[in-house]
Amino acid sequence: MLRNIIAFYDLSRHAVETTAQSKKKITWNDIRTNLGDILHQLSCMKFKDPTKDTEEKIKRDFEELNERMQAAFRDMEER
Repeated sequence: MLRNIIAFYDLSRHAVETTAQSKKKITWNDIRTNLGDILHQLSCMKFKDPTKDTEEKIKRDFEELNERMQAAFRDMEER
């Protein structure tokens, strides 16, 4: 869970810093607007219940969220 939170922070910072001097700047507002669903999913990670799901399923869900985050930031930077 912490890995995804840190990854989101790192991806956000990278997107803002690398586009700061370009015409298509990415700001925190852009990230919040375009990736609101991912932000919501990040905040919902804490509600995963290990008594209802297996450890492997929870880890797989977290990994899938990480992959969606990376793809979403890649798409946002390519626009």
